Amino acid sequence: MLDWNIEWMNNWFVGGNQAAWRNSNTGIANVQALAQRLANVIRGLDPDVLTIQEGPSDPREMQLFINDFLTDASGQPLFDPFGGLDGGAQKTYTLVKRNGHFRNPRLANDELTFGLFDEWLADVDGDLRLESYEFTRQPLVLDGTLADTGQDVRIVNLHTKSKFVNNQQALWNDPVRRQEFIVAALKNRRRISTEAMRVRTYLDDLVEADGNTLIIVAGDFNDGPGFDYFERHYLTHGVADIILGSTYYPDLQFPHALIGREPSNRLFTAIFDDFVDGINDRPLLLDHVLVSPPLGSRINAARVCHEEYEAQEDASRPQGDRDRLPSDHRPVLVELA
Repeated sequence: MLDWNIEWMNNWFVGGNQAAWRNSNTGIANVQALAQRLANVIRGLDPDVLTIQEGPSDPREMQLFINDFLTDASGQPLFDPFGGLDGGAQKTYTLVKRNGHFRNPRLANDELTFGLFDEWLADVDGDLRLESYEFTRQPLVLDGTLADTGQDVRIVNLHTKSKFVNNQQALWNDPVRRQEFIVAALKNRRRISTEAMRVRTYLDDLVEADGNTLIIVAGDFNDGPGFDYFERHYLTHGVADIILGSTYYPDLQFPHALIGREPSNRLFTAIFDDFVDGINDRPLLLDHVLVSPPLGSRINAARVCHEEYEAQEDASRPQGDRDRLPSDHRPVLVELA
């Protein structure tokens, strides 16, 4: 399977209740050429399942991308798309390869999954008062069956709340307004944290109900290994660690597909400037694939697809242009037995 945050796919399309390509867009000289290079990566890696974050707001636009760029020799779509249900301009989708190893895909409709989407109580303001909260983007939960063994598998596609704050660098650099930025940044991290805890509780419930259940959690967690400034000084915990599960309950922990399989110098999926810690071009592992305990021993290989991603760079475009690189995130490929 392949997981990929495809940067602002919504900007590829006209919008306004029609499924059509834009001729051009700010920072994108040729939208369809960018889509083609992105499709080249997907075709080359040939996944049975592709989980996408930052997909378009209209499911018809995702179908248009498939119809125009992801078809077989006879013009038939290679994938069936699921999702586009929640998340505004950045929706999650799961694309399932036709006649691949993941069969009979369908949206999960069990009681625990329905309960996952209910509001819950959380303190995201840090005022010590619990208030109702719900996901910024609901996780996309898809069930299917392995073609060779007939076993059921659940795929959870997750894109947590963004850390982004409007005018964030200017606020941080202004001594008068820095505290304003800190308050907003912490609220975002608390929102990510409570979303992570909600997913972790859901996973615990699933595994406790059936210890043999096969679950894959993939997506952009907007956090990764290590502790940033706010986690060190305020939250005192790493957000992504929550989803992995507690070391006190090893039977419930979800192994991370990349850890131990990808060298540390390749263990990143995005490169962003960190103006808070003063580090330019900081490599970050924001995109993850976790599996339930029974699947841990069935990971044949896992890697960040740096070479395939970099091969689709358009060096003719200026640095910083949206269409110089396929996305601002690199895809993660996991091969399961």
